[in-house]
Amino acid sequence: MIIVVPIEPILRGLDYVLPGAPPAVQLSQVEQAMPLWLWGTLCLIAGLMALTGFLGRWRRVTVVGLWIGGSVYAALAVGQWIAVAHQPWLDGLRGPSIVTLLCLAQLGMAIGYAAQPDDREVEREAAE
Repeated sequence: MIIVVPIEPILRGLDYVLPGAPPAVQLSQVEQAMPLWLWGTLCLIAGLMALTGFLGRWRRVTVVGLWIGGSVYAALAVGQWIAVAHQPWLDGLRGPSIVTLLCLAQLGMAIGYAAQPDDREVEREAAE
């Protein structure tokens, strides 16, 4: 079921790049720092790379996609935490906490996949 992790950046990326209503007033300062289509493109690249890497069993592609996704989500989480920091009892806490957890999931998975040996390394050790 880990394959569902890259689905969220793909959905967020589509939400950011597809035409629709004007940008919401509640966009964080971080989201406003770049055009939404650029955030969406980064999310789509991350999600599609990770998904492609999972499906093709290409570890390095998976790691890069997850690392990009985790990095983008870290920036988005910071913006959302700043937005709720001045609210009583951190009202709106759910949004930044979910983005933070997705950031940590992607970065943790990237670290785990990066630590796995290549097939060539396994074959070389098996031959010895």
